[in-house]
Parts: sequence; structure tokens; C-alpha cells
Amino acid sequence: MDASRIVIDGKPATPGACIRGIAYAYASASRSVRDLAASGSLESDPATLEAFGFDRVHVAVEETPYDLAYAAAARLLDEQRTDPATVDLIVYAGTPSAMAFAAASDAAAGAAALCTADRFRYPATRLQHELGLEGAAVLALDQLACTTLFGAIRVARAMMAGEGIERALCVASEFYPAHAGREAVYNCTSDAACALLLEATATDADARNRIVGAATISKGYYWDPEAMREEVIASYFPTAVHAIDRVLCDAGWRREDVDWVIPHNVSTRSWEVLLRLARLPNAKLWAHNIPRRGHTLSGDNFINLRDAIDGGDVRPGQRALLFAYGYGAHWTALAVET
Repeated sequence: MDASRIVIDGKPATPGACIRGIAYAYASASRSVRDLAASGSLESDPATLEAFGFDRVHVAVEETPYDLAYAAAARLLDEQRTDPATVDLIVYAGTPSAMAFAAASDAAAGAAALCTADRFRYPATRLQHELGLEGAAVLALDQLACTTLFGAIRVARAMMAGEGIERALCVASEFYPAHAGREAVYNCTSDAACALLLEATATDADARNRIVGAATISKGYYWDPEAMREEVIASYFPTAVHAIDRVLCDAGWRREDVDWVIPHNVSTRSWEVLLRLARLPNAKLWAHNIPRRGHTLSGDNFINLRDAIDGGDVRPGQRALLFAYGYGAHWTALAVET
């Protein structure tokens, strides 16, 4: 008998974390690139950003990061018909402490609250309480920027292997304060939250989105991305290719095995360059959300994966490579068998 095979309720199963479900929530208001330029929220000419593939982004007005996080997580549990009592771990990866409860227009007050006892008002434990996840351990992550949700998956998988965690909820929620602008190195940003439900083991019939490889590269030298902007840009592509090489090795895939690249929503021009350098001959880039959603920071790849599956583009049995870069600086990738 194959030791890697187990049985759940009489059905064959294979160990290895899979993403059972994905849900997301966007801020209700949206703005065009031209609207953002008119309000002084961009550094670049809007025509440049439109040429890079951007059209509209979602902008939080009244919603707080916590509102979006709760909406995404509650939707996920409902869609997956998951009993909250069966969730063993919640990993929150988003706006921290009191800032999570401030609307974009009140971000300054939220930031000031970090200098008071309000810094102990934590969104992760509030999510645990309001979602009824009373049996779940609680963790929160920071300082991974756009790779934070990848980091949450990494922690959850490690705890599944090391502590026997069976089911984990990972939630990321980010926003840009009202006066922070809407551009990050030629990319237009959206306010949104994304939630993932991970399972350590699933029956073969239900085991979609199995994580078969992962890679993360951090280069602390680039800890100040604004001051080192040109150096970050110069290092982006070669390090991205290195991360892709490592995830393919970890998954045991050849380059030609990759069917889809599921991106974070940065410039389509930069993706065209990266795909040429990465030499993925059969891979298609699923870029439909770049113009209509913009860059949602750490949620992009997983929102895109859900939309690609729901739209029938990504089919069962195909192989998807997810890649993202985050300020700090971090390059990370996942190999997923859909």
C-alpha cells in the first residue's frame, strides 16, 4: 500500500495542503485612472498607466479594512458550508491593530491610536470572535507587503505538518489611506480583502488547488524601497526568475508543464518581460483583472485564481504558477495543481 495514500470516510485521499475555497470583498466605490489623475492620486501620467493595462480600481470610502476582511471571510465560510468549530487556525495578514478599524478618511486617527492602548485592539481576535471560530488558534503577520497572503499559507502549511492542524482560514485586508495616493511603482492600487480556506488533507474527488511547490526569497538589503527604487527595479526580474526556478524545482515540474501563470495585478508590460525571461513556453497569463480591478496588494493572485476557475479558463488537472513581489523585499511563488 502506498504510504502517501490515506482514506477519509471510505474515500481515497492524498495528504498535502489544498486551497479548498477562495472568497473576496472589494470596496464598493470605484474610480477610473483618469478620475485618479484628476484628484491628484497618481504620480504618473494616466495615459502611461493605461498603456500598462490599468483602467479602474476600487477605493474604500466608508469601509474599513476590518469590514472587508469580515465580509470576505464570512462569505468564504458560507460558500464552503464550513462549520466554524472545525477551523483550527486563523492567520490574519493585513492592516494592523487600530488601523484596521479606521476608514480611509480616518486613517490618520487610526495611526495616532497606535501610540495609545488602542494598539491592543486586534482585528485577528475580533474575526475569531465574530465568525465563531472559538476553537481556532490565532496568528497575525506583517512586513511582507504584497506577499503577505503567501506568507499566511506558508505558516498554515507548516503548522499542518508540525502540529496536526487540519483546517486553516487565512485572511488578508489592505487599504490605502485617503491621502496616500493610488500608485506604487507604476501600478494602480485597489482596496480589497481576500480569504482562503486551507485543508491539510482532502479526498481525491475534492482535492482541487493542491499546493505542490513553494518558494520565497527575501532580500533585506531593499528594506527601504522608496529610497532604493531604481535598485529594486533592477533586481526585480532576475530575482523573480530565480524564485520561479525554485518553485518549479520544488514541485518537480518542467517549464513546459505550466499551463497558467496567475499574476499579482501589476503592469502587463512587466509580466510580458518576466514571462519571456522565465521561458514558460506553454503558459498563458490570466490577466483579465488587471484593467478592471487594479492591484489589490496581497490578494491578487488568489482572487484571480478563483475568477479564472469560475470563468472556466482554468480547468481541473491543469497546473498553475502563482507569483508575487512585495516591498521589503520579497519574491514568492506557489505551484498549484488545479
